[in-house]
Amino acid sequence: MARIRVMAVILLLPLLLSGCWNAREIENLLYVNALGVDYVDNKFEVYAQILSFSTIAKQEAGGERSASGVAIARGSGDSFVSALFSLYPTNQEQMTWSHIRSLVLSEQVLKRPLLDQVIDELDRFYEFRYTIWTYATKDPLMDVLTPKQAFNQPVIYSQLSNPQDLHKQNSVIYPMKLFQFVSKRDEPNKVVYLPMISINRKTWSEDNKPLPQLKTTGACMLQNKEVKGCWPRSELLGLRWIDEHTNRSLLTVKKGKQPLANLVLLKPKVKIQPLLRDNQVTFQIDVELLAFIPLYHRISPVREIEKEAAKKIEEEIRGLYEKGRKQQMDTLQLGHTLYRKYPQEWKRMQQNDTLPLNPASLEAVNVKVTIYDGGISKVKQVR
Repeated sequence: MARIRVMAVILLLPLLLSGCWNAREIENLLYVNALGVDYVDNKFEVYAQILSFSTIAKQEAGGERSASGVAIARGSGDSFVSALFSLYPTNQEQMTWSHIRSLVLSEQVLKRPLLDQVIDELDRFYEFRYTIWTYATKDPLMDVLTPKQAFNQPVIYSQLSNPQDLHKQNSVIYPMKLFQFVSKRDEPNKVVYLPMISINRKTWSEDNKPLPQLKTTGACMLQNKEVKGCWPRSELLGLRWIDEHTNRSLLTVKKGKQPLANLVLLKPKVKIQPLLRDNQVTFQIDVELLAFIPLYHRISPVREIEKEAAKKIEEEIRGLYEKGRKQQMDTLQLGHTLYRKYPQEWKRMQQNDTLPLNPASLEAVNVKVTIYDGGISKVKQVR
């Protein structure tokens, strides 16, 4: 009798085990890697970049590198959500958004009511993550999402999906994730620098044929949730010296028109100090950088090179400030610094949530450059 009971229990146990009744094989899903959003003729347009992960798996396992396996699904609608839903009727398999890595916004979509709608949907739908890289672009989204990789590398290793390593090697504009963009956009009197990408068709070639590649060409700036403009990289060079995310950046040091040396400057230490006097405020910026010399144009004392480098960096910082001030934009975050350190003073002085600035508001920019290394060259430099 005991044996029968044991057998009955054993036979009933499988009925208590839960199974994955609605599980789907991963190769039967469409994985969206990047999403582009545009606004044309009063309609949202979305572009979903879909990857073939089977191709990527073969390459990572040491298999032959074939075509990158990228497809683009395009949809449109009166709202952002309806544009996304317009993709589904033509899908041949279920589409999943949980592996998305990048979000690319056209300049038009950055305007407040449109961007608010996009962020609201991304916040509500559980498959979207706040850790996706976020960009702006002026180029056609179809071109931005379909660049061919050199040597048929998978698209997940492109600048669009993995910009951090490139920024560590050459820092100008810090790449931004969606949660960083949203949090900074909501801050009073803070300028958000959203990296702007475009297609470069001149630098790379493969098999003697042009190979278009993605490039960070500048940034689009927002202040108090309003778009203030998009500037090219050449007009944002002063930004790298006041951003503590800067890892390293190249500077050509000149005396007059004569080049002295190329310096690689590392990890700036930045302090922005509001100075309150007679119910007015001015600002002092202190920047300290370490540097090494990869190239000498003319043998010169190290102290002379440090002095000229500091002068050039101060010029770039002041140039960024003046260009922004003329366009009613606080490019150095002076107003936001006052808001953080002395909020009551900021509330007293602000106008429309922005601190008014004039040429005298930036009282001092103190830059200290210390050259610690001349490379592996055995030539001794004179300090």
